[in-house]
Amino acid sequence: MPLPLAIALSWPLMMQAAPTSRLLVDAPDAVPTPQRPASAAAPVAQAPGPVDAEPATEGTEGAEKGEGPAPIDAEPETEAPPAKLDRKADAKVQKFKFKPGRGFELATKDGNYVLAIRARLQMRYDLEHPNTPGEEIDHVLQIRRARVVFAGNVFGKHNRYYIQLGFSPRDMLGGLPDDSPGIRYNPVRDARVEFTYLRDATVWLGQMKVPFSRQRVISSGNQQFVDRSSVNEEFNLDRDIGLVLRSDDIGGIGRLKYALGVFMGDGRNAYALTNTGALYVGRVTVMPLGKFEDDSEADLDRIKKPGLSLGGAYAYHDDAPGERGVHGPRPADGGTTDIHHATADLMFKWRGLSIESAFHYRKARRRNPGGAVDEMGLPVPVALARDGVGWFGQVGYLIPPADVEFVTRYSFVRNIFGDRSSMIDRDELGGGVNYYIAEHNFKISFDYFRVWDGLLGPTVREAMANGIDRFRLQVQLAF
Repeated sequence: MPLPLAIALSWPLMMQAAPTSRLLVDAPDAVPTPQRPASAAAPVAQAPGPVDAEPATEGTEGAEKGEGPAPIDAEPETEAPPAKLDRKADAKVQKFKFKPGRGFELATKDGNYVLAIRARLQMRYDLEHPNTPGEEIDHVLQIRRARVVFAGNVFGKHNRYYIQLGFSPRDMLGGLPDDSPGIRYNPVRDARVEFTYLRDATVWLGQMKVPFSRQRVISSGNQQFVDRSSVNEEFNLDRDIGLVLRSDDIGGIGRLKYALGVFMGDGRNAYALTNTGALYVGRVTVMPLGKFEDDSEADLDRIKKPGLSLGGAYAYHDDAPGERGVHGPRPADGGTTDIHHATADLMFKWRGLSIESAFHYRKARRRNPGGAVDEMGLPVPVALARDGVGWFGQVGYLIPPADVEFVTRYSFVRNIFGDRSSMIDRDELGGGVNYYIAEHNFKISFDYFRVWDGLLGPTVREAMANGIDRFRLQVQLAF
């Protein structure tokens, strides 16, 4: 058995006797269960973190803190010895509460068993108007996301779980290599266990978002636009199955966090034996002005002290199946690619102003031919890797004292490697407005973008003139 996996599986037993550590939220999709005093009458842990994370994690992070739930049954209950796993647990559910956006929570009085259930819906209308003669206007009204989360802890507060299911068509179809077996297109998006015995070394095991790019890790429910940027679409590493060692507050000083991960490298819902290629990733985030909510876009709290978050990540993908890593079409020759990924990003918030930006770089170290043949039985030429860079910047401002926000964004993708890369230049420029009825839990978002690429004209000006006008309107409800 590989050493990292053996360590992860034995971690809970190793740490039973470890001293209790201060527990902090580990990621946007994490399920916070704050430390409880030794008294059995202490309140239950806070409601789990937001819906996904798209943890992250997916959902609606940053919900306001609430009081502990009132006991359902006041009958006294004897706690099991803290050092033993209660293998015949028959504890009564004595605490119940509900928070908008954070769902319903059921818990035993000692807080050792917690189940939170929450859901999120996004209803969206898209209209695309091409500016090329002869092209028709297209539109669609769709359920963009329909997700349910089950989260909490069992056998103690430090053994946590997070399961997220997505039931909309795009929830199930997106983020996989195009030739993936149909069984992989199923509702399971996240399924992980978390062992939080050590604040500075939390272990996550299972299927989750790869901790690489900031905008991808921030929940799709906490975005300022109807959806993420075209740069994120091109360069993100999506979800995968693996092992992560992480901390959201190294040393408890509120200024530094990290994540180190090893993944199978085949994307979500992989189940069959495959080659020994893997995805290795490391990310560090520094908050030089102190900790603030950097796992959600928009400054809904209008923080009075400036908040700055600087992040950087590197990933090496050995035998990547898709031309963009864990997703995208497989190269025409059927082979794989060894890829270097790198990103640097920032987030700034202050008094309703929010700024976010990220730079991405991708370069193949090697293309591994797949030996595919054409209709004549001749070998398909080895396809070029999809190498290039990308950048986006977006600015938002929450109008005081209204809960209305105006946002703008520009992003581009560039092939800087010429005829050694198959990437096509692409741009988007636009803006939007958000009406926060109940923060991200209940909001209405509208945005407009002009989108163009290098195939629409020989010059940037002509390509932009022939671009597509994209209008999107979305209503989100999280409960």
